[in-house]
Amino acid sequence: MSSVTFAPSILSLRIGLLKFITALGMLCLSLATTARCHHGRDFITLQDAAIPGRLNAILSAGYEWSREGNSNEYSTEPSLFVGVLPMLALGYSSAFTDSGNGLQSSAITPQMVLRLTPEDWPNGLRAGLWLGYEFAQGGGHSHASGATHVHSGGSGPDAGAPSMHEHAQPQEQALGTHRHGESGLYSRLIVERNLGANTRALLNLVQFASADGGKPGFGYGLGLRHEWSHNFTTGLEFSGDFQRRQSAHQVLLTGMVSVRQGLSLRLGVGGGMTRAAPDFTLHSSLLWRF
Repeated sequence: MSSVTFAPSILSLRIGLLKFITALGMLCLSLATTARCHHGRDFITLQDAAIPGRLNAILSAGYEWSREGNSNEYSTEPSLFVGVLPMLALGYSSAFTDSGNGLQSSAITPQMVLRLTPEDWPNGLRAGLWLGYEFAQGGGHSHASGATHVHSGGSGPDAGAPSMHEHAQPQEQALGTHRHGESGLYSRLIVERNLGANTRALLNLVQFASADGGKPGFGYGLGLRHEWSHNFTTGLEFSGDFQRRQSAHQVLLTGMVSVRQGLSLRLGVGGGMTRAAPDFTLHSSLLWRF
């Protein structure tokens, strides 16, 4: 279906969603009262620098639905992170995707997080490095050349912004950070800082080095998180890539609710800010810390 037919309604939806999310973000920034602790994996599409305690673990089961016009994609990405040393955590994630041919394995990613700064740095400033090698399975999609569809970036820290694109000729290679069917090394430089007592700002600088001969890709992630109480937080997440053409940028409104001791529910709803990103994205995940 031609995107021109739906352009006015899609544009209005994106503008309205962006205004609502931006207003909520400004409200979060204006409210900072009681000091809170941060536990790690507090964002959906971004990675923070927190490290679980030694032999403590974080298990998550994430689910995502993306829609662009009449094209839908569903994905799930269970992951496990374990604290090994005071400044090191090791993890693993496995992604499964369904674009209409059934749920199929699309990638597995062993990963690690290294904290680069001590806990007691002034102004709550923290830095870290996330590294993960994605082994693409390549079995999740089979599209003819020129068919426009959406690919989800997933919900883990190795995720890029979801992108809508066409499978073009083999010599036309993608330059973003989300490479469907392409193995390679992902890295994220993480910088975060407290803004007041219970609000955090987070920056991710993302790089992808292809193992299949593709060009490197670069992207970013920006996040704000406000903790209203120990059991409820809201946030904003922006992510995208630095492609010269057809760059995909999205915004996500997030919330996290503590269900019981160690168990949290994360929800996120958002949309694309450029034509190359999906119109609508819905995230949900369960997070178990033990």
